[in-house]
Amino acid sequence: MILDIYKDSIEFASRKISILLVLGVLSFFNFLIVPLIFVYGYNYKIIKLSTQSMINVDAVPPEFSGLKEMFIDGLKYIVVNLVYMIIPIIIIAFAISSKSQLLLLIGFLLALICVAFSFLAIPHMAANNDSLKSAFALGELKEIMSFIGYGRYIASYLGIVFISLAVIIIVAFIIGIIFNILGIATLSISTAGFGQVTQLITNAILLFLVSPFLLIFKNRSQGLIYNLRG
Repeated sequence: MILDIYKDSIEFASRKISILLVLGVLSFFNFLIVPLIFVYGYNYKIIKLSTQSMINVDAVPPEFSGLKEMFIDGLKYIVVNLVYMIIPIIIIAFAISSKSQLLLLIGFLLALICVAFSFLAIPHMAANNDSLKSAFALGELKEIMSFIGYGRYIASYLGIVFISLAVIIIVAFIIGIIFNILGIATLSISTAGFGQVTQLITNAILLFLVSPFLLIFKNRSQGLIYNLRG
C-alpha cells in the first residue's frame, strides 16, 4: 500500500508542469514572505485534495486559484508547524548556547516526535473542515498513528525522505552526463565562466522543476498516508 502511495504521488506530481514552474518562481521569491505563504497555501490545497482522493486515480494537481483562501490556509499551515516546533527549537537553541549534548539530544528527539504529529496534523485539519483546533487534537492524532501502525507510519515518512534525496541525486547525475556529452564540463575546467553557467543551469533545474515536484510528491503522499486511518 505504501509503495502504491509513492507511485500515485510521483505520477500526480508529474501531471502539470505549469504548476511546477509557478511554485518554482514563488520559491525563488520566498524571502519576500508573501510568496512563501502562498506556497504553503498550495501545499495545504494538495493535502486537502489528497485526503478526499483514492490511490491510483488520474487526479491532477489543483489550479493555483482562490488566492485569498490559499493565503489564509498558508498562514494556518505555518502556525500549525510553528506551534509544534517552537519548543524543540528553543531547547535546541539553548542546548547549543550552553553546549549541553544531553539537552541537544532531548531537543532532537522531541523535534522528531513533533514532526511525526505535525505530519498528521495538517491533513487532519483539512479533513475536519479546516478546523485549526483539529490540528492540535493530540489524542485523535495518536489514535490515527496507532491505527496506521507506528512502524508503518515512521517507515512511510522515511520513504518520502529517501525518495526525495534519490530524485535529487539522480537528476544531478543526469545533468552532469548531459553536460559531459555536450562538452560543457570540459570547457568549464578551463574557463571559470562555463563552470558558473553549468552551476546556474543545475540550480535553476533543481529550483524551478525538481524542488516543486518533490514538494507536490510529499504533500500528495502526506494526504494519502493520512487516509490509511481507515
